[in-house]
Amino acid sequence: MSKEKTMNVTMRVRIGESEIEVTGLSNYVEKKVAEFLEKQNQVFVPSGVGSSKSTTLPATHMPASSKVMSIAQFFKKISPKSDVDRVLVAGYFLEKSKSQDNFTASEVSETIRSAKIPPPKNPNHSINQNIRKGHMMPSGDKEGKMAFVLTSDGEEVITELLKA
Repeated sequence: MSKEKTMNVTMRVRIGESEIEVTGLSNYVEKKVAEFLEKQNQVFVPSGVGSSKSTTLPATHMPASSKVMSIAQFFKKISPKSDVDRVLVAGYFLEKSKSQDNFTASEVSETIRSAKIPPPKNPNHSINQNIRKGHMMPSGDKEGKMAFVLTSDGEEVITELLKA
């Protein structure tokens, strides 16, 4: 075994609220960090032992067998016609592609904006319309703001549109 592979290293990685710190042989540390990042939907690309740099990239696929689309591609595929539908699509994208447990109105607006589509002037109104339709429901607070989740009916609506 080479000297480089027997050298103890410490690596700390933080993604959002999740964090890992591992100390040990470099190949062990790289393995544990790669497992952590896989759980976080990220990909670890080591740049070689002895180097102080490595790279973390967004994963190119979601768990399961489907590939992740960009938010712009996702909107293009579904082609929502109203603000209410755009908010539902953005919520679905945040939950499924970004693995968020819930989302706020401002996160929905930012997601729609990142697809280069004008967000609704009043995203809360569009969220309330989705709640009335049974496609979303409140989910407590997130950083002091109301949070929401899609219902199974809301997920089903988007799933059917994706099949089309």
